[in-house]
Amino acid sequence: VSSYEQFLDVDFEKLPTRVDDVPPGISLLPDNILQVLRLQLLQCVQKMSDGLEEEQQALSLLLVKFFIILCRNLANVEEIGTCSYINHIITMTTLYIQQLKSKTKEKEVADQSPIEEFVRHALAFCESLYDPYRNWRQQIAGYVVPAEDFLRYICRSRLAMYALCWVLIT
Repeated sequence: VSSYEQFLDVDFEKLPTRVDDVPPGISLLPDNILQVLRLQLLQCVQKMSDGLEEEQQALSLLLVKFFIILCRNLANVEEIGTCSYINHIITMTTLYIQQLKSKTKEKEVADQSPIEEFVRHALAFCESLYDPYRNWRQQIAGYVVPAEDFLRYICRSRLAMYALCWVLIT
């Protein structure tokens, strides 16, 4: 993941950056890597009810970063989109947001930055999966994106899921 950090554009306040490099295609990865990562992500989701330890939080964040990087190669988006990764990541994000919203005095003292970092990366994953050309962010910044470009990749169901993610964070 560290070799491809430049693809992790999670600052939603600025325009998306275009990187000339392309991350690896799924075909270059070991045969069963996606299944292994899906199982690890599922384990993180299951352990969330007990509260994730720092190691599990770090693993879940690393997995989300990996999926963002894979989706920055547009040839990978379709395959990643058909798997259950998004369901697990949305579940984790929802639980994290609930934790952030239900801060008590005790929790306010605790460092919430790992949770906030995960949520930002989860949103970036949704963006890379459902709006890989980042047209939405460009429109929000005031750039006029032609309708055919905006709709080039987003279908209605994906747009609804993407909108839901934006609503969750605001």
